[in-house]
Amino acid sequence: MTDTLVTEYFHSWNVPAERAALVSRQVAHWIDGAPVVSGMPIAVSEPSTGGRLTETLEAGVEVVDRAVASARQAFEGSWGALRPLDREALILKLADSLEAHQDELAFLESVDVGKPLSQAFAIDIGGAVDCVRYFAGWATKISGRTGDMAAYDKHFLGLTLRQPVGVVAAIAPWNFPLQTLIWKIGAAFAAGCTVVAKPSEVTPVSTLRLAELITQAGFPNGAFNVVNGTGAVTGAALVSHPGVNKVSFTGSTPSGLRVGTAALQNMTRLTLELGGKSPALVFADSNVDAVVEGLYNGIYFNAGQVCDATSRAIVDVRIYDEVRERLIERATSVHVLPGLDPDSGMGPMVSGAHRAKVMSYIEQARADGLPFALDRSQLHDRGHFVGPVIVEDIPSAHPLWREEIFGPVLALSRADGPGDVVCQARDTRYGLGAAIYSRDIGRVLAAARAIDAGTIYVNGYGFLDPAFPFGGLGMSGFGKDMGAEQMEAYLETKTLLVSGIELGLAG
Repeated sequence: MTDTLVTEYFHSWNVPAERAALVSRQVAHWIDGAPVVSGMPIAVSEPSTGGRLTETLEAGVEVVDRAVASARQAFEGSWGALRPLDREALILKLADSLEAHQDELAFLESVDVGKPLSQAFAIDIGGAVDCVRYFAGWATKISGRTGDMAAYDKHFLGLTLRQPVGVVAAIAPWNFPLQTLIWKIGAAFAAGCTVVAKPSEVTPVSTLRLAELITQAGFPNGAFNVVNGTGAVTGAALVSHPGVNKVSFTGSTPSGLRVGTAALQNMTRLTLELGGKSPALVFADSNVDAVVEGLYNGIYFNAGQVCDATSRAIVDVRIYDEVRERLIERATSVHVLPGLDPDSGMGPMVSGAHRAKVMSYIEQARADGLPFALDRSQLHDRGHFVGPVIVEDIPSAHPLWREEIFGPVLALSRADGPGDVVCQARDTRYGLGAAIYSRDIGRVLAAARAIDAGTIYVNGYGFLDPAFPFGGLGMSGFGKDMGAEQMEAYLETKTLLVSGIELGLAG
């Protein structure tokens, strides 16, 4: 299904035929441990060339019903019958399999999303392996509690039981297709839940390979199922399905609002990790080396296609000029190239449609006469590339300051002292992430308390860890991925209140 542009791209980087075949095959659904071919085809493009990579299929209501039924059967049968130690062993086996196929999986992510191969290997797949191993340990650490009641005497006892919620709908975005899905299924498997996954129709390739590896690792059929398609058709059928007990969604805020509305019709539990317009607070006492590298990574990593990208940098005027000039130099030197090119430091936008969206913000800023400190937006004749952009002195009401662009566009702002840094940072309805740069720990803690953000990086950016939760506040959603906190979302708590009279102990 791969067209000439993509075939030539693969040939230019000596991609082995068996690896090319993995990415160019039709992306089927995966139900009850086997591929399912059903639904209208959806073309999938390769971002670096703009050519046709492969195609996936649109799952309708009947296919979604089959997937949910398979997950329910496994939850109540083979998967649900496993001991916690057995679940832990299978999850660890999956981590070993992901690690053994790390080169292959990184290739799939690079050509499907467009990101540099080295970043896909180290961050996307390496991070996924770490996350799976972390959650494997939770399978044997789930417990309730026992205690004396507060309002009754010693003849009464209180107990809690912790049980998996059931079938989880895991809906992943296109910017980190495998890693974000792993965040969801690692905790779900550890808790004892089964999963129906829906990847983005833009980047479905790695999810099919993940399904194969899960089955090969020995997971019972039905423990992990995949339905492909658009949010409007497949996603809507999945989140509104009465057989789904939990929805974990990562995506834009408008999409999250629709998902939440649909899920609540069945009182389905929700985790929504949505968009952001995250600030970087740069105080005058900051280490400028750390600031420049942190700001660069905060907006240009994954070509700015990151939900918690620090897309607003608010810099104390006393160090503004130095930070500005060094950041321009850093962003000018990056090689914006196809993902398979070893020299690539930044890849393209994921699709032509998304490139057009990002460019519309840039063109609006030009039309409004905003000052560009750097404009490398036009770089290549083919593919979906947008290079680094820095825009200064943006009015607080302008879309460039207020809206999530999801591309390599930094809004750079001067601040008149520490108070103004914090004030400008707070000027947003989002609350996903933030970064604080300062040598003064007291100032860092005060700023962290003052801003509404679910994840706050200090003197750097992007060093997420599976042991600590990630998730937003405000219009960035609610609930957490990763950490002990994520396990709570996949578990039910039942309370048992025991009377001593019933036990024959009274008197």
